[in-house]
Amino acid sequence: MKTHVVLITAKTNIHVGNENGGEFTIIDKAIQRDALTNLPCINSSSLKGAINEFCTKMFKMDANNRSKLFGSDKLGDVSGSQKGEAIFFDAKLLFLPQQDEKTLYHYVTTADILKMMVDRVNLFLPSFNYEKKELNGKEVNVISNEMMDSLCNNDNLPIIARNTLENGESKNLWYEQVLPAETVFYTIIQEEGDILKEALKDKIVQIGANATIGYGYCKFDFIEVEG
Repeated sequence: MKTHVVLITAKTNIHVGNENGGEFTIIDKAIQRDALTNLPCINSSSLKGAINEFCTKMFKMDANNRSKLFGSDKLGDVSGSQKGEAIFFDAKLLFLPQQDEKTLYHYVTTADILKMMVDRVNLFLPSFNYEKKELNGKEVNVISNEMMDSLCNNDNLPIIARNTLENGESKNLWYEQVLPAETVFYTIIQEEGDILKEALKDKIVQIGANATIGYGYCKFDFIEVEG
C-alpha cells in the first residue's frame, strides 16, 4: 500500500458544509470542523466523494479502476458492492491566508498544527518531516494556537449572504460560512500503486457545495516523500 501526502489548496472560496447543526448562530450553513481541534477541515467522506466525482467525470477513469479504488461505480458499469481499496483520510487545515498590505496575503499556521501533521504522516511514513517558511512564493508565519483559534472562529471567517429571488422579491435569505481562496489543507491517501496520484496530481478538483458559482475549486499537490 502506497501512502501519498497531499496538499489541497483552495483556488476559490470553499464551503464544505457541516450538516450536523447543533449551534444557534446567525450562520445558517457552517463549514466542517475537526472534532478534536475545532479547526476547519474536510471530512474524509466529502473528500472521497469529490475525488470519485472527478475521476468519473473529468479524468474518465475506467469502470474497473473506479470500483477497485472507491468500491462503487458512479456510472453503474460494474455491478456488486465490493469494498474500495483506496483509503482517504480527513483533510486538515495547514495554512490559512491572511491579508498583507505589501504582498496581498501571507500564510499563518501554528507549531502544533505542523507537529500534528508530521506525527500523523509518521504513522505511515516514519521518515517524514515538514518545515515551511514559504509556500507558492508567500511567507508562512507561525503564530500562537490562541491566535489561530481566533482567526478560525465564527466571528472572523467570511460569511456570505445568499438569497433566492422570485420576481425581484427575496424568498429565502441565508448566511453561509466559507474559507477564503488560498486556504491550504493536507491529507493522506493510500492506494495500491499510483492510479489516484496520476489522476489528481496538479489537477483542479471541485470540493463541497456551490460549484456553479465557482466555490470549492482546489489544486492537488503531492509531496514527494522518500521511503
